[in-house]
This record gives sequence, C-alpha cells and structure tokens, in this order.
Amino acid sequence: MCEWVEESDLDGNCLKTKVYNGKYFASIVPGNIKDHLERLENMEVREDDTFVLSYPKSGTHWVFTIASMLRTGESQYKGSPYFLDYNEVDFLDKLPSPRVFGSHLTFDELPRQVREGKGKVLMITRNPKDVAVSYHIFMTKLNAPDYRGSWEGFLKFYTSGKMLYGSWFDAFFAWEQTKVSYKGQNILYLAYEDMKRDLLSNVTKIAEFLDESRNKSFLEEVTDRCTFQTMVKTVMKEINPSDQNYIHQMSDEKKLPIYRKGEVGDWKNYFTVAQNEYFDKIYEEQMKNATCTFRFE
Repeated sequence: MCEWVEESDLDGNCLKTKVYNGKYFASIVPGNIKDHLERLENMEVREDDTFVLSYPKSGTHWVFTIASMLRTGESQYKGSPYFLDYNEVDFLDKLPSPRVFGSHLTFDELPRQVREGKGKVLMITRNPKDVAVSYHIFMTKLNAPDYRGSWEGFLKFYTSGKMLYGSWFDAFFAWEQTKVSYKGQNILYLAYEDMKRDLLSNVTKIAEFLDESRNKSFLEEVTDRCTFQTMVKTVMKEINPSDQNYIHQMSDEKKLPIYRKGEVGDWKNYFTVAQNEYFDKIYEEQMKNATCTFRFE
C-alpha cells in the first residue's frame, strides 16, 4: 500500500505526495497505487494501441500529438493524452480506437500484454538538465499540492530522487535495462534532442514504426504542425472545450502549461555556475556505466 509522505527543508521547499515501493508518485494516481498498478497489469490491450512513455517533462505531450496525428490521419491537436497513471482502467477501456496513451511509468509497470508484445511503445528521453528546469517551472504552475518551493530547493530534491516518479537516473537506467533484456519488437526509442534537430525524419520513423502508411505531404504537414513554435502559438485555439476545462482545473494559466520553449540548452538560463558543477559531479558518477550520451546544447 502507498503512504503519504512530506519531504521538506529549512528553506520552505516541500514535496507532499504518495510513495509506493519506495517510489514517489503524483498525488492524482488513483487510490493506493498498488491496486491501480495491478489493474493496469491486467488491462486489455488492443493491437493499435500506442503508449507514449517518458520521465516527466521529456516530450510526452509532443510525441503524443505526433502519434495521434499519424494514427488518425488528421493533423488536428488532441489536447492532453489520457494517462495510464491518472485514469481508472474502466474509463480507459471505453475509449475508442485508436488509443494513444501517455505515461510516466517504466516498462515493467505497463500492462502485461504490452510486455508480451501487443501494441506499440514510443519511449522518449531528454537530457536531465533541461528536464529539471522544465519540471520545476511546470510544477510551480499547477494547483496540485505535490511541490512548492524554489529552484534551488527543487534541484536538490530532483538530484536526490525525492521527486514525482523518483530519480531521473533510476528511470533512465530502468529503460537501459529494458533495452538490454527485452527482446520484443514493439518499442521505439526516441531522443528529444534528435527530434529537435530533425523532426521530419523522426516523424517519418514513428509513422513507419506504427505501420501507418502516410504520404510525404502529410508527414511534412504533421512536422510543421508539431514544431514547438507552432504548437505554442496555436494549440490552445484548437483543442476542444472539454480539454481546456481539464487544463484549467490543473492550473490558473490561460494556456496549456505543457508547451513552453522546448529548447535544447535552456538550462543555461537557470543553472548557476555552482549548481552546474554540483549537477555535473552527480551526473558523471551516476552515468559512468551508461551506454548512451545526451546532448546538452
């Protein structure tokens, strides 16, 4: 069973949320977490289901938007995905196909049928410095009680793993382990920085992975619609009112507090020299056995 915990420091930074099996989850995960994960374990998966997974603030909504357009053949914004983490399974079961889910869970926490090869998984990673900045800004815009505090305090919580969904490093190595041990063919690994560098080739790669035969002009249209510059300007004008109402329950912001800058290297505008040195020391130690590298600018 989960327990409510409150982590705080002398500077007034506070994290209050649910912990299950030593892992921090968002407070809006239904019930005691254990029962919800068990229901997800036995969830009925459809062949055309798509699961967009990442650590928070790593591109979940971005890839969801791309995948939804490719699945439906319509270049319309769909708002926010239905998350496996936050919605009851009975509700998810009733959604029409093609279903494109979002989640911050790791592969071992997904429905058993996904781990047996059913459905498609899009896994996206992002460099942890930009994640940290985006995560802090996002959390300060939410009405949820999970975190309040300064950037300095957030960074300490984040590097110690006292953050929703735990340590970025733990989440990263969970997926590293999946790459090594999982022999299925239903996972496509994506890098946020690579998508920023060449979005069209990644949109094309995602379409091929999803077995969606879309012509070049449609792929180019999706690419144009899914640049951050375009989404920040137009996404709130086009998503339906029910999605907007949900957004406004989460935040007092007038626009979706998901798409901000999306820039690679924006962390430089927030990290002090001392904070960067502090983080680099932790990163070097934690990532010494990693098989991949990240682009930080």
